[in-house]
Amino acid sequence: MEVENPHFSHSETNSLHQLATKSLTNKYETMKIIINFIFLSLVLTFVGYTQNNELNISRTIFEDFPDSIPRIFAKGIISISDRYEYGLAISPNYDEIFFTAEEPGEGLMVMRKLTDGTWSTPEVANLRGNNSWEFEAFYTPDGKKLYFSSIVNDTTRLWHSSKEKGGWSAPMLLDSPVNDTRVFWATFTNTNTMYYSNLRVFKIYKSQFEDNQYKVTENAGIPFGIHPSVSKDESFILFNFKGDIYVAFKNKENKWAKPIKLGELINTSEYGETCPSLSPDEKFIFFSRYNDLNEKSDIYWVSSIIIEKLRKEIIE
Repeated sequence: MEVENPHFSHSETNSLHQLATKSLTNKYETMKIIINFIFLSLVLTFVGYTQNNELNISRTIFEDFPDSIPRIFAKGIISISDRYEYGLAISPNYDEIFFTAEEPGEGLMVMRKLTDGTWSTPEVANLRGNNSWEFEAFYTPDGKKLYFSSIVNDTTRLWHSSKEKGGWSAPMLLDSPVNDTRVFWATFTNTNTMYYSNLRVFKIYKSQFEDNQYKVTENAGIPFGIHPSVSKDESFILFNFKGDIYVAFKNKENKWAKPIKLGELINTSEYGETCPSLSPDEKFIFFSRYNDLNEKSDIYWVSSIIIEKLRKEIIE
């Protein structure tokens, strides 16, 4: 009777079978071979599963690039059914991803690209090292700093950490008037101007980076909305308001023009869409849609070509 094992080739199986047959005259040797065979099978089965699992993660993070119709991002890896996921940020080198997950979930999650091209399993970031609630992390355009939100004295404040070999430095509370009120969700231009959500007034604020610090805060001049995602050249900004995602463009006076909804393919009538962010090359938009089980959210991605279409419509 030929031994069948899906983790061995036919020739390997047949050779093991022949070896076992020749040793039948020695029960002890036969038993040793059988035990070793079973042990080897189990080891290779486990290794095969691990390798397949890693390869699966590698293939499904950035594949099947979406066009104008949004798709769930990294389904079963980042976007998991019956859980809130939001606030996706990708490092400029595309080798690290932060996102927030809750109910169930522990807040800020991170996964990293490994040397063999596969990805690590998402794990709690725990940047502060004391299991504090952390959420919504975003990179500066050069990838050298990471800003995220965490609780201080029962309210949300912005923290920052610097890139170092092997990870991120111990984070520091942002020493700035930005943190004088309840704030979260900070994104950045190429000049490191920060756009963020001021939750005292539920408006988008900004602060310019001067003398290596954020000295002054001001209303960004956008009439409504939170969760901003500003382009690196500061020519457009995404945000959400009342369950829809909007874009605003800079006009000739260098002020933000009237916000426009992104359209029905992104903003559905039956679900809420929030928390937009951009890929490092700004070719894709990520956002959360509340259409999962128990009205929870998955992260979607879609081509950003809609932004240029709307920009041309305004010009014309």
